Amino acid sequence: MGTDTGQYTSSSLYETLADRIRVSIHKGTYQPGDLIGSEHGLARQENISRMTVRRASEVLINEGLIERRPGKGLYVRSGQVGTQTIQVVAGNLQWETSLQIARGVQHAAHRNGVQVQLYDAHGDMSLDLNMMRRLPDSAIQGAIIISVHNPAFSEAVFDLKIRGFPFVLVDQSLRDIEVPSVVADNYGGGYAAGKELLGLGHRRIAFLGNLAAVTVQDRLAGLRDAIGDAGLAFDRALVADLQTSEDPLGDWSEQVVQNTGRLMGQASPPSAVFCSCDAVARACYRALAQMELKIPQNVSIIGFDDDPLAEWLTPALTTVHQPFQEMGQAAMELLSRQIANPRTPAERRVLPTTLVQRASTARAGALVPSSV
Repeated sequence: MGTDTGQYTSSSLYETLADRIRVSIHKGTYQPGDLIGSEHGLARQENISRMTVRRASEVLINEGLIERRPGKGLYVRSGQVGTQTIQVVAGNLQWETSLQIARGVQHAAHRNGVQVQLYDAHGDMSLDLNMMRRLPDSAIQGAIIISVHNPAFSEAVFDLKIRGFPFVLVDQSLRDIEVPSVVADNYGGGYAAGKELLGLGHRRIAFLGNLAAVTVQDRLAGLRDAIGDAGLAFDRALVADLQTSEDPLGDWSEQVVQNTGRLMGQASPPSAVFCSCDAVARACYRALAQMELKIPQNVSIIGFDDDPLAEWLTPALTTVHQPFQEMGQAAMELLSRQIANPRTPAERRVLPTTLVQRASTARAGALVPSSV
């Protein structure tokens, strides 16, 4: 009989073996009904004691992954592979970004035989938070949570982490706690937007967005650094923060209109506006039209997201493309690892963004005087 030496630490021998078998089952290395081995054989193979193998097998039996057949060995239980059910929690599936992320999750889950349930809070923050709080007590094996940038949301995420429930956060990475997350390269996208506008001769570039969101902060940081790298001073007076709203799922159109008016009403107004997302850009279009300012003749506009409506605006919106479906697929991959091995270290995955040039940007020119 083997001894408890070799590749394992003495404090986690049976847990390590259980993890390895668990991961192999979820990856499909062992199929339902497959023989894993006898306890005596595994002890000899792993160079550990039979009692350690017995403790590992009891863990997996209690989880319903394997069964012990007397006189034969340990077998994968039928129906255990590919039957996980996971939840996608979205604040509002009317947002195209959330819908594309969910589609990416479904595509990856379908390939792996995982069932997906979609929860849509329909823009109600309290419903979104209540669903998150109920997850650990549900029959769901894990969740992919599309971020809502709000302190109460962060507290709910922290509670899930404390309770050991497998989840992946999409479109946000919390700075105060480590959780599995998938985000786009928001800083790089902001830098690319700034570089594009600077290359067109713009020197007074405004930023319009909700700075309560870490992702938006990163976009602004990219713009600021692009301006600094060009040897220019960054003017904080050209930053319009929309975070005064207490409802992150609400309609901010009126705030966008008011802040656009404030920016363009300055004695030295911007010749370009970088909007934190395409939805903000659409509202900015309406505000500029009310002021009889033309895009891009009087002011250039860049958005962020590249949602399907961006190319149908008049003029078509130059924007930064986020790979939302790929983000959903990556989140499903990370969640599968969390479910297979709850002690998997939290991974933060960053996907690249790309600038999509359309008709809403042009070389800087003289602004037509506004009436504001």
